[in-house]
Amino acid sequence: MNLPEFERVLYKHNPLREVVCQLRFPPILKISNQEPVEFQDELRLQYPLFETVRTQLPLEISNVWQQLGLPQQNEVAYSFKSEDQRWNLSITKDFIALATFSYERYEPFKQRLEKALEIFERIYKPSFYTRVGLRYQDLVIRSKLEIEDKNWSELIAKNIASELYDPELSSSIETVTKNLILNTENGKINFNHGLVTVKEAQQNSNEIAYLFDADFYTEQKIEGNGDVWNILSQFNQSARRLFRWSITDTLHNAMQPQPVDSV
Repeated sequence: MNLPEFERVLYKHNPLREVVCQLRFPPILKISNQEPVEFQDELRLQYPLFETVRTQLPLEISNVWQQLGLPQQNEVAYSFKSEDQRWNLSITKDFIALATFSYERYEPFKQRLEKALEIFERIYKPSFYTRVGLRYQDLVIRSKLEIEDKNWSELIAKNIASELYDPELSSSIETVTKNLILNTENGKINFNHGLVTVKEAQQNSNEIAYLFDADFYTEQKIEGNGDVWNILSQFNQSARRLFRWSITDTLHNAMQPQPVDSV
């Protein structure tokens, strides 16, 4: 799938809810068996909050292990958070991930990830990467954009949600979710989107919103740092094109796009 080109803009009313980048690699047992003292020491000014999380095995697998008398081996994850807890860097024996609720543009996100990855590669020396993924979650809430009077067919492109353009069908839709796996020239996209119900804290009431959840990824063997940044840059460009292709000009203008150079 070749997504059309659009001018890059920054939205004054940015709908991004969360952005996550994850790099998977062949298991490094050292991470499971030793606390990441050196890694934390180099990053603790930026990520002063630290916790160890032990993820639980799925119940079905746990029951089988108990029946066989095998020891339960829960996954260990180390989490490093910024003071405001809006940035979270985590590592396990087979992945490193950076997530944020404060995404404004790609460059500062890349800068943080570059620093973390440089330190990680210097200390743990992953052989190569087996999966590189960049995931964007956008949530369009009409009340926040003061466009409550607009129908969803005026905001979401027919390309992805033709059912919203059928007057009889659209009036009866309460929720709808779709999942598409798309092939692109740079990898794949796991694209989930649809109408969801959200609860706005300020209004203390439920509201229908539109969720875009797009995970751009490749599972090809990636050698080293330079190739990673080329791939992530392509994913970032694809994410912008996919989002803009999925919305109408009405929604695009309601979010107040601004030229990148002016911000």
